[in-house]
Amino acid sequence: MKKWFAGLLIIALLLLASLYVFIPNIVSLKSDTGIKVTQQGLYRMLQDKNNIKKWWPRNENKDFDNGKFYVDGYEYAIYANNISLMPVHITGNETNLQTSLYIVSLQTDSVHLAWVGSTVTSYNPVKRFFAWKKAKKINAGMNSILQQMQSFYNNDENIYGIKVEKALVKDSILISTGADSKGYPDTKFIYKLIGKLATYAAANNAKQSGFPMLNIDTKDSITFNVRVALPVDKALPDSGDILQKRMLGNGNILVSQVKGGVAVTTEAFEQIIKYSLDYQRVAPAIPFFSLITDRSKEPDSSKWITKVYCPVM
Repeated sequence: MKKWFAGLLIIALLLLASLYVFIPNIVSLKSDTGIKVTQQGLYRMLQDKNNIKKWWPRNENKDFDNGKFYVDGYEYAIYANNISLMPVHITGNETNLQTSLYIVSLQTDSVHLAWVGSTVTSYNPVKRFFAWKKAKKINAGMNSILQQMQSFYNNDENIYGIKVEKALVKDSILISTGADSKGYPDTKFIYKLIGKLATYAAANNAKQSGFPMLNIDTKDSITFNVRVALPVDKALPDSGDILQKRMLGNGNILVSQVKGGVAVTTEAFEQIIKYSLDYQRVAPAIPFFSLITDRSKEPDSSKWITKVYCPVM
C-alpha cells in the first residue's frame, strides 16, 4: 500500500514538475504567413474596417456593426497606424494582451506577416496550466486570422475591386482633340469631339483601327478638361486643334474592363491608378478610357462596357 501511494506521489510530483519545465513563465505567441500583395495595398485595406469584414473568420460572437472583431470569444482590435508595424489588442476571458503585427515588404508584389506577442502564466500550477491552454487557443485564433487574410488578399481583385491585366500597346497611331466642359461632360459633348475626329480621319482616307479613347480631368470639379483620341491606321498631319499622337508600340499597359456608368468607370480609373502606384509603375502617358460600347447609341449606362488603360514602365 505504501509503495502504491509512494508511486502515485512520485508521478504527481513529476507531473507538477513538468508544468514548470515545459510551460515557461512567459508563453510566446507567434504566427506568420506570406501574401502576394504590395505593402501599401495591404496597409490601406487594413485601415478599412468595412474591408476587414469581408474576410474575417466567421464566428457566432462577431459584432461587426460596432467595429468589433471576435474569434473564439476574444476581441481583436487592429490599429492600422503604421505601414510596417500594427498593434493588435486582444481582450476577453480575463485577458488583456498587446501584440504586434509586422508587415515586411519582401518585393514590390509580396509581403511577409509576422504576428508576435506573449502572455505571462503563473507560479500556481493550476493557473499555470490554464494560462497555457488559453495562450494556445489565442495563438490558434491568430493563425486562423492570418490564413483568412492570406486567402483573401492573394487576389488583387479583392484589393482594387477590379481585375487588372498586363498587356501590350496595340494602337500606337492616334489623332486627338479636346475641349473644356462646365460640369462633367455628358455623352453628347464627348461624342461631338469623337465625331470631329472621325470626320477628319475619313476626309484623309484613314480608317479607325480601335475604339475611341477618353480622358477627363479637373482641378476644381467645375471645369473639366476633356481629351478624346481615335486610333487610326496611318499617320495624319496636325490640323488646328486636331493633333497627331503616338503611343509606344508594344509598350506595357495595364487594362481592366468594367460594365456600368460614370460612377463605375470613375472608380475603376481611380483603382487602376492606385494599382500602378502600389506596384511602383511609372506612367509615361496619361491613363484613359476605351469606349467599347457606343454610348451615343446605348442610353442605358448600366450596359456600357469600358476598358480602363494605364500605360506603365
